[in-house]
Amino acid sequence: MKTIQLRENRYDGILHLVTAADGAEEFYELETNEARYEGLEAARLLDDKLKKAYFVHPKWYMVDNRNSKDFDHKIERCK
Repeated sequence: MKTIQLRENRYDGILHLVTAADGAEEFYELETNEARYEGLEAARLLDDKLKKAYFVHPKWYMVDNRNSKDFDHKIERCK
């Protein structure tokens, strides 16, 4: 199966929560989050790669940090 077919047929929708490393840097900490292992710039680059890979999906939605007061508000925007 081709990459385009996988991307567009595998998922009903894609909800992209932008990394805290882009717009909410004060909350991006390596010390308190075991899942994070890349620094700010690397996290931004990975996030950008994901955007480029999926933004053409017909039901791709992005939730950024600039329009969210905090993480709970960001989650509320996903509903």
